[in-house]
Amino acid sequence: MMRLEYCRKKGKLDNRGSALVSVLVITTFITIIATTMLYMAAMNYQQKQTDYQNKQSFYGAEKALDEFKSILVSDVQDAYLYAYNETSKNFLWRKDDLTAYFQESFMNALNEKWKERVDDVTAADISGLQSIASMNDGQKKLLLAVRNVMEDAEETEYNDCAKYFYKIDSYGLYEDAAGAKKFALKGIQVKCTSGNYTTFLYTDICLEPPSVNWQTGFADATGATQEKAWETIAFTDCVYYVNWHRADYDERDNYNTDLGNPAS
Repeated sequence: MMRLEYCRKKGKLDNRGSALVSVLVITTFITIIATTMLYMAAMNYQQKQTDYQNKQSFYGAEKALDEFKSILVSDVQDAYLYAYNETSKNFLWRKDDLTAYFQESFMNALNEKWKERVDDVTAADISGLQSIASMNDGQKKLLLAVRNVMEDAEETEYNDCAKYFYKIDSYGLYEDAAGAKKFALKGIQVKCTSGNYTTFLYTDICLEPPSVNWQTGFADATGATQEKAWETIAFTDCVYYVNWHRADYDERDNYNTDLGNPAS
C-alpha cells in the first residue's frame, strides 16, 4: 500500500513530458516567426527588384526619347539658320510676307533634311526588319534613319539608345485642327527592357519655327525710329512631345495619333 502511494506521488512530480512539449511549442513558434520574417524579407526584396527594373526600363526609354529630342533641337538650329539666310536675301522682295516666307523656308529645310536621311537607307539595309509585318518599307526606312541619326551622334551615350526605337509611322508637314502647319515625326514608339520588365513609350514630336520679329525698328512717341532690341531664341522650346503616353504592353497595332493630316 505504501509502495503504491509512493509511485503515485513520484508520477505527479515527474514533469519531463510537459517540459518536452513546452520546448516543441516554443521551437515551433520561433520557427513560424522566423519563416514569416524571411518570407516578408524575400517579398520586400522582390518588390524592390521589380520597382528597380520598372524604373530602369522607364528611364531607359525616356532617355532614348530625350536624346533623340536633343538631336532634333540641332535640326531646328540648322533649319533656322537656312530659313533666316533665305529670308534675309529676299528681304526686299518678300517684305510684305517675311514671317510666312521664313516659316515656309524653315519647314522645307526640315523636310528636305529628313527626306535625305530616309533616302540614304537602301532596300538592303531594311532586310533585317523584314520580319516586322506591321511596318511597310517606308516605315522601316524611317526607323533605320532615326537609328542611324542616333548611332552617328557625337555623344557616345546616344549610340546605345538607337536600338530602343522600334517603330515610327511617318514624318513631314502636318496641319493641326487650327490650321497651323508644323513639321512632325508621328507615331514614335520606344521600347526598353530591364530584367523581366519592359516599358513602352508612345509619342509624336513636333518641330516649330522660332518666332522672329522681322521689324527693323519702331517709332517712339516723338516719331523717331528706334532700333529693335536683340532677341533671344530658345530652340529647345521649338521641339516638344504631343500625345505622349506610357504603356506596359505593346500597343504597336492599336496606337493612333490625332496630330492631324498631311499638309497640302
